[in-house]
Amino acid sequence: MAALGLGLVLAILFTGGGKAGQTNTAPTGLTALHVPPGFKVEKVAGSDLLSYPMMGTFDDRGRLFLCESSGNTLTTPEMAAKPDYVVRMLEDTDGDGVFDRSTVFADKLTLPAGAVWYRDSLYVAAPPDLIRFDDTNNDGVADHSEVVVTGWNLSSNAASLHGPFLGPDGWLYLTDGRHGFNIKTKDGRAFEGKASRIWRVRPDGTGLEWVAGGGFDNPVELAFLPTGETFGTMTYFQDPRDGQRDAIIDWVWGGVYPKPYPVISEFKRTGDLMPVMTKFARIAPAGLLLYRG
Repeated sequence: MAALGLGLVLAILFTGGGKAGQTNTAPTGLTALHVPPGFKVEKVAGSDLLSYPMMGTFDDRGRLFLCESSGNTLTTPEMAAKPDYVVRMLEDTDGDGVFDRSTVFADKLTLPAGAVWYRDSLYVAAPPDLIRFDDTNNDGVADHSEVVVTGWNLSSNAASLHGPFLGPDGWLYLTDGRHGFNIKTKDGRAFEGKASRIWRVRPDGTGLEWVAGGGFDNPVELAFLPTGETFGTMTYFQDPRDGQRDAIIDWVWGGVYPKPYPVISEFKRTGDLMPVMTKFARIAPAGLLLYRG
């Protein structure tokens, strides 16, 4: 499959309420977004095609698969008992660069937090599961699904399973927030713990192993260099202090990362916790892309 570059900007624009009688003259909509020279922001889909998009991926035909929230605010038990999130497929049928057709590709999902198209299948992380969806009759709706791996605890605050992300080694990588897991794989591997981790697994569900972990709260997205070096976003490398809380991390194989927290005891350590790469304020960074031009 040809390499695909994905750059999705999902923006929510708020107009703040000023003092009574004041007119808000701040720009809104696309005019409020600022990008570097050579880039521009275009609207390719609107509320007539989708409602609450979160994360997405393209397939090799240019179709866009979006994990979509129902908009309901549910507790974790409610979300598990009555899953109502979907994966929506958008198509540009006339080739004008704007999507004009919307189809629910898969439904009744807990909290789909990432997807990747690989060898004619869509892989989606919807805790407790990593699921593979297939559209065998090519009607735009998945008619076959298989749980590839299961066992990550669901959390309605989204500090749970994210991904998958296709690594340059052909493995699927996942990120998992600090809400625990009890995993038994089809090839006999078993994992139980509470600490956040970066995982990888073969597309057939075998070979699951953790890559890095630590006491941080919620790793979300990953990006890879061609060499395999792995970068990712995360929250809580420390409790909020000096205007900092979240970070971008260079995930090193076997690395154990901040913050210091009791779950750190799940890892073998030979030295200090690994350093973070880029520190942020309390912003919950959730998207990352290696730009290839």
